[in-house]
Amino acid sequence: SVLGNPMSSRLVSSARKLLAGGRDRLSSLSREELVHLLASADQLLARADAPAAGESGAGAKHPLEPAPAEAAPGASTGRKKRRGEARPFDMSRYGQRWVALRVAYIGTRYHGMQYAEGVETVEGVLFEALTKTRLIADRDSCGFSRGGRTDRGVSALGQVVALRVRSSVVPPPAAEPPPATEPPPTASAAAAGGESGAGGGDAAASGD
Repeated sequence: SVLGNPMSSRLVSSARKLLAGGRDRLSSLSREELVHLLASADQLLARADAPAAGESGAGAKHPLEPAPAEAAPGASTGRKKRRGEARPFDMSRYGQRWVALRVAYIGTRYHGMQYAEGVETVEGVLFEALTKTRLIADRDSCGFSRGGRTDRGVSALGQVVALRVRSSVVPPPAAEPPPATEPPPTASAAAAGGESGAGGGDAAASGD
């Protein structure tokens, strides 16, 4: 409302004081004071009409209240974008290579080296890490082998395991085999050849 506006309330209060003295009070006012009174009344009416034109309820804004700034294009609205579901990892897009890993562990908390369902083992933790980092697809397809194993609670400093892991290293091209050649004659074959040559010579001599 108009009276709810502090600025309008001050104008109404000033007008009431001037009109409190009645006609005599108005007659005693100077020209400047009358002009000020009329200007104040004009401003009061303008302020009374301005909210009425755009007022849509109790939450109407004051006509002099600045409009909220528009958000710049591309500016964040404060809403967090929902992350989409992770796409399945395609292991077939990458090459693989054989590696040997040397593993050291304290076996106090493990039920041995070899993988087993339902218990925590060294190989179980190793497979979990390799799968999480996308170095292998699963335990069964990586060609895993071990050089030894330990029992429950036993530690090790140099257990060696071998497996195929994902790799971006391009393997070198396979070397072409050398051209096939005849094997060199053996000593027995050379001796046999010499004897046959000597016999041929004796035959030629007897013919003479």
